[in-house]
Parts: sequence; C-alpha cells; structure tokens
Amino acid sequence: MDDLKKYFKDALGIETEINPLKAEKLKTLPVYITSEYSIQRIELYRKDLLLVFVKGNFTTERLRKHLDTIRAAFNTNTVAVISQLEAYKRLRLIEKKIPFIIPGKQMYLPDLLIDLKEFGTKPKEQPQAMQPATQLLLLYHLQIEPLEGINFKRIAKKLLYDAMTITRAAYYLHNMGFCTLQGTKEKLLHFENANAELWEKAEPMMNNPVKKTLHYSGWINDDNLYKSNINALAQYSDLNDDVIEYYAVEPGYTRLIG
Repeated sequence: MDDLKKYFKDALGIETEINPLKAEKLKTLPVYITSEYSIQRIELYRKDLLLVFVKGNFTTERLRKHLDTIRAAFNTNTVAVISQLEAYKRLRLIEKKIPFIIPGKQMYLPDLLIDLKEFGTKPKEQPQAMQPATQLLLLYHLQIEPLEGINFKRIAKKLLYDAMTITRAAYYLHNMGFCTLQGTKEKLLHFENANAELWEKAEPMMNNPVKKTLHYSGWINDDNLYKSNINALAQYSDLNDDVIEYYAVEPGYTRLIG
C-alpha cells in the first residue's frame, strides 16, 4: 500500500489516504468478487474511487465485467491496481478504457483525464531483443509474403504458432514502432515502412539463429535439409553458389549422422 501512496505523491504531487471498505458493504458483493479482489477506498481530486487490487491472472473482458459489477454496487468509479503487467495487456486495457494503476510505472484514469507512463531518472532500458516467433513473423513478411491486413489467427496458421504467441509478437512489433495494429475486435497488422527501411530498423534487435557451425565431410542423403549461408543467397540472387554446401539443421541433428 505504501508504494501506491508514494506513486500518487511522486506522480501527482498529492498526499492520499487509502482505507478498506467496511465489512457490511463488502457483503453486498458476490462472493466470487470478494474472494478474487481486495477493495480499498480513496479520494482523489475530491472524487471517491474504489481501488480494486487484482491478485492473480485475468482476462481483459472478465476484469471489465467485474469492475462494472463493483461500480454498479456502490455507484463509484473503480480502478484496477495491478503489480505487474505486460505491455500488450496494458494496451488492451487502454483500448477498452479500463482504468488501471501499476504502482511506479503507469496510471491510466480516463475519467480524471490522467494518463501517465513510467517516469523518473532511471536510465532508459535498451530495447528488448526479438523472440524467435517475432523474428520469424517479421522475416516472413519481408521475404515470403506480406502480412499486411492479415489477422492474428491466419498468421498463426501460416507460421505454425499458437494465436497467443503471435499476439505477443504482434504487440512487440507495435510497441517498438515496426507496425501498427488496426481494428477493434479483430486485430490486423499494418506496416508503414518499406521493406528496406523495416529491415534496417529491425536488424539491431534481431538474434543470430546460428548457435554453432560444424563441419562434416561425409555424404548426407536427406531431402528435408534447408540450404543456408551462401547457398541460400545464391537461390535468391545472382551470386554464384559455393562448392562447399551449407545446411541449416535443428539442434541434435548432428548426432544422427555421426
């Protein structure tokens, strides 16, 4: 609770008192609400608010419905207080105009016209490197076929990933400025930069997928191997192929060929 008071003081410059709701008032709420959330009262700029402390995992729609239930019961605006939250989930809450506070990091109270993000004198964090699924999504868009205007479900099917992994990848690209997300119920990718600009911007955040390079002098009779290195470039350009053949294999494959 002290960290929340400090956040109000640092971010808004005001002292606050946070008090629990009386037991008799809590009894008016359904048990599934009182067992899942801790509810406190606060006065902010002469307006009463109910702080709803989220204890565990949640979905955006479920949280919205529960906040509506609490607000209707007391005729008082509600605010979700969440200790940690991924960036893409924060965006979902903002899209649904669900008020929330992440102490020390973000405060979104649309009814009070407050929208504050992380502040302070901490050194700016370096951009997080791309995860494999994110990198694959972007390279697929650049090299195989455009993913412009395609929903996450179709992208997941093309890349053989589950929908949640693609959602995280898409929100990463959105948050880092590589693309924007369009639509409300069904999200679509929109890339504003040309492919060359997109590649130049993304390359510093990409990871080298080559874990190690091994040399093998025998004969490999496997049609499922993928050409790599100069051999792959020769397939996509006017470069001459190399006498030495390069193939990309999964970890552990070399054990099968001795």
